[in-house]
Amino acid sequence: MISALVAFCQDLVVTFGYSGVVFVAVLENFFPPLPSEAIFPFVGFVAAQGKLALLSVIVAGVGGTFIGALFWYLAGRWLGSDNLKKLIASYGRSFHIKLGDIERAERWFERYEKPAVLFARVIPLVRTFISVPAGFVEMNLVLFSLLTLVGSTVWIGLLSYAGFALGERWESVVPYVENYEVVAFILAAAAIVLVFLRGYRDRHH
Repeated sequence: MISALVAFCQDLVVTFGYSGVVFVAVLENFFPPLPSEAIFPFVGFVAAQGKLALLSVIVAGVGGTFIGALFWYLAGRWLGSDNLKKLIASYGRSFHIKLGDIERAERWFERYEKPAVLFARVIPLVRTFISVPAGFVEMNLVLFSLLTLVGSTVWIGLLSYAGFALGERWESVVPYVENYEVVAFILAAAAIVLVFLRGYRDRHH
């Protein structure tokens, strides 16, 4: 299914050009398994053929990513921290989620919101969902937008340039990016576990 979806996205880019790049970038925010490492190097390869301009495809990709991120930010802001806490208080026990866990996570995000939003853009899965807690805590929209644009530009720019530079060998970059994403995801998960373990330790001493 993933390979078919990737092929579909690649066809969109070839057929619709910059608007196709925007759509694919938006889609990635709503379907996290869609691998950007198989999309944007291909986009760079298309640019290398002279069909699109490299800088323009990067701008289109960043714009699409920002649209998706803004949607999740506004969704988190619309739901709001108070409503989330009410839901957890009512139904959290069924899922073994405690209100205190949510409050600790909220405090952690408020403390590290700037680096979290910035660096999350280069971490798989996390880059999709980091916008939701940013909306929960009502992070300043201008700051959220700036950090999202910077992080997205770095990620999409590197992938697109790699495809542009490698040309017909653009697929050779995919395994390296996949390995990086596995390591980055493991490190991010370990960091989150350490934060919660520290909170558990402090709570029981």
